[in-house]
Amino acid sequence: MRRWKFAAVALGVALALLVPQTASAAAKPKPVRFPAPAFIGTFDLGQVCPFAVYTEPVGPTQTETLYFDRNGNVVKIAFRGPAKTLLRNVDTGKTLIENSGGPGTLWPQPDGSLLGSGGGYGLFALFQGDDRGPALLAVVGHETFTITAPDINNVTHIVDLDIHGTVTDLCAALAA
Repeated sequence: MRRWKFAAVALGVALALLVPQTASAAAKPKPVRFPAPAFIGTFDLGQVCPFAVYTEPVGPTQTETLYFDRNGNVVKIAFRGPAKTLLRNVDTGKTLIENSGGPGTLWPQPDGSLLGSGGGYGLFALFQGDDRGPALLAVVGHETFTITAPDINNVTHIVDLDIHGTVTDLCAALAA
């Protein structure tokens, strides 16, 4: 996947599994909110750009909210709140700070995939095998996509990526 705010999906779902829920609960479990873990690290040369890109959050991260059905299953994962992300070309030191705080939502599917939707400002790190990948994109607008269920190697892909709005190629911006 690799929309920054969605990078925390695995952690969010794992935390959801740790939240005590009972199938016999009379009421629907309350949503669980926590700071969304931000991606800090380096995309290696060729993963998203023709050069390595370091990234880290600047300021506060978003809030991730897990919503449950009456049986305690996660039915929706929402990301809200302001966020900015620093991106640095490791070779040249060229640095950008991008707004990445658009809201986003993921809906788990029975086959293990996730349907996604986002709006406002967002970042997509797309890898080989992802729609439009490899690429590092800033999006201002609205997008929908599917994150495939993990394959035998535990790899997921972004497919059916549909973007309406302004798209900026951050690899080109960081290379200049």
